[in-house]
Amino acid sequence: MGVTASKLNRLIGGGRRINRFGVPSLTPKGYVPVCVGVNDDTRRFIVHTTTLRDADFLEMLCKSAEEYGFCNEGILRIPYEAKHFEEWIIRRARRKMFY
Repeated sequence: MGVTASKLNRLIGGGRRINRFGVPSLTPKGYVPVCVGVNDDTRRFIVHTTTLRDADFLEMLCKSAEEYGFCNEGILRIPYEAKHFEEWIIRRARRKMFY
């Protein structure tokens, strides 16, 4: 029993949206792409916008501002171990399931 491509497409928001530069967006509505990692171990994550209010995430954003400044263009970059960030996201999701 699997998920068909059309069903998955509906679940993540239908077809591709066009961003302000006229380029199709791969990020579903309500999510933000972030690039997390240090040195050569950098991975791309897509986090829900509600994550932006989380105290731990705000602390990571402060570290990012210290590292890259506020005038950084492009994807949001967070100088944090990608493996630890992924574990944090999983813990956060599990915590939300029980509340």
